[in-house]
Amino acid sequence: MAVEDDDSGQDGRVLALSDGVFAIAATLLALDIRVPEGLNTSGLHDALRGLAPDMSGYVIAFLVIGVLWLGHRALFSDIRRIGPSVAAVNVVLLGFVALLPFPSSLLANYGDEPVAVISYAATVAAIAALQLVIVAIARHTGSFHPETQALSAYAPSAVTIVGFVASMPVALVSPTWAPACWLLLIPAHATIDHIEKRRARHPQEP
Repeated sequence: MAVEDDDSGQDGRVLALSDGVFAIAATLLALDIRVPEGLNTSGLHDALRGLAPDMSGYVIAFLVIGVLWLGHRALFSDIRRIGPSVAAVNVVLLGFVALLPFPSSLLANYGDEPVAVISYAATVAAIAALQLVIVAIARHTGSFHPETQALSAYAPSAVTIVGFVASMPVALVSPTWAPACWLLLIPAHATIDHIEKRRARHPQEP
């Protein structure tokens, strides 16, 4: 299979744009954390205590963006050359990343509403799905490193999709418990990493 015609010198520009969008999206998360001006001491203390939902929402959203960025970075480290198709899908992916501060704000302010949780989960699942599309295109065009196994290529994004999609029906019953589904991604990704390291040590095992 032939690799798509592309100037490999442009790869750095694609990655720089990606890093910039992720950085801006992460920075915008903090804009919702604020207190009114002109408060007295008692009012300031009350306002700071009232920031607890905003802070918890910020922490969750920042960690998710951080994990998505790490996954994006790992994905593109396995791509030898970024062809036009991969670059185009990546632009769409970055559009969803840039949108993340909006559902993150909904989650922080209306975390007890199903629509807020579902909106956030759907956005993250869309980003992970687009990563799978990038993997499929890169493998089809031969621009993926040949030694990279299918598990390493597909599993991280697939597991993320499952975790966030699974939280949607849970949100309809209990929005505050739905994010617990996201926490299950930690052992899931740890298991994938363990399997990958084991295969690297014992490449002949099935």
